[in-house]
Amino acid sequence: MPADDAKPSRRRFIANVAGSTAALAAAGLGATELLAQGTPATPPQGGWDMSWVDRVQRARHRQVFDAPWMAEGMALTNAMVWLNGYSEVYKTTDADMAVVLVFRHKGLPVVLNDDMWARLKFGDDDKLKDPTTGEPTKRNPFVNLKTGDKKLMTFPDGGLDSLIARGAIVLCCNLALMRHAGALATAEGIPREKAQQAMIDSVLPGVIRMPSGVFATSRAEEAGCLFMRSS
Repeated sequence: MPADDAKPSRRRFIANVAGSTAALAAAGLGATELLAQGTPATPPQGGWDMSWVDRVQRARHRQVFDAPWMAEGMALTNAMVWLNGYSEVYKTTDADMAVVLVFRHKGLPVVLNDDMWARLKFGDDDKLKDPTTGEPTKRNPFVNLKTGDKKLMTFPDGGLDSLIARGAIVLCCNLALMRHAGALATAEGIPREKAQQAMIDSVLPGVIRMPSGVFATSRAEEAGCLFMRSS
């Protein structure tokens, strides 16, 4: 193509780009909003609950805490510090905030009930103490805390159940859940299918299973969350 013929096309391209940029600016779309708009258009398949994504996108401030280890509840503490910081500086309410916690890999037990903690002895493995007795715990020490408990967390109201009650979105890794099912089947001599159902049933109320923790973290970032490792 002759050079002179190419000039109008280049001018039209530059004009289109400039017009698009101006339109975005006029709409008040910042980097976070643009990132959130770049989410997959394909509807969820396979029965996974993705309704939490809409909750994230409605919030003014968005953060995902990735917890591949229990780390004495560091993800819970980080979530509380984040919520408190915005409240102190900007006078935000819980409705302004989207706090997403992803428990995967060795962090999965945080979202499991007391029965599964006793059956798989998570307290022994991580040398965690019962908040009441101080002995190796046979219950989940991150939920249902009572007055006088020797709490692992920095905040007395920072248990997982308390955060869920405040609107926190808690996601867990189904791959890790199924790995624990294999351990349960071996330990108790039960069929793998029965162990898998037992693991699913042990997930605490309000926790949403995702195909993997990696997927959950990535999807939260696509929805506009900033990322923080909590381990």
